[in-house]
Amino acid sequence: MRQEATRRLDQIWVNWCEQRLVKRILSACQLERGDLLDVPCGYGRFAPLFARLGIRVVGVDLDPKMALLASEMQLGDSKERSMCASIFGLPFVDESFDAAICIRLLHLRFSGAQQLTILRELARVSRRYVIISVYHSTALHNVARFFNSTPGRVAPMTREQLRNIVRKSDLEIRSIYSLASYLHMQTFVVLTKKYIS
Repeated sequence: MRQEATRRLDQIWVNWCEQRLVKRILSACQLERGDLLDVPCGYGRFAPLFARLGIRVVGVDLDPKMALLASEMQLGDSKERSMCASIFGLPFVDESFDAAICIRLLHLRFSGAQQLTILRELARVSRRYVIISVYHSTALHNVARFFNSTPGRVAPMTREQLRNIVRKSDLEIRSIYSLASYLHMQTFVVLTKKYIS
């Protein structure tokens, strides 16, 4: 596959960690054979995992090329279910999916108001769970950022910032998973709608 061939070793390792952790989270949430919104879906790198778990997926991406690639990656009954749309205005009625998953988006430099809009929109279209990834600072990354004065696109979030933004949304934190403690900033957070036990 073209995307796999151009990856560096560290990217391959991160993807492997993500695949294992997402499988663990989806299983813990009992989402096998459920329906899921994947936004942004990118080129559909999680599609084989979703298919193995029997999850029906709709992939959404702002980039039409990514949505097209995701359509090509999806398997089985969900082959045609990728589309181009904005996460700020998802084209679905309320509670369309058992869960919504949003990986590698909220760590970008959005304002607090934009982050809140994203969480509320994901909560609106989900019946049960919202699964997100954010970046939390680690000691290793803080040292690297100290020596690299060039500001990147990544905006790490503290635990307190996460709690505050979630508190303002229609969600609450159920569980938090580090992708690789002390080695990588990416952290996965499972959120539930407040009326779900």
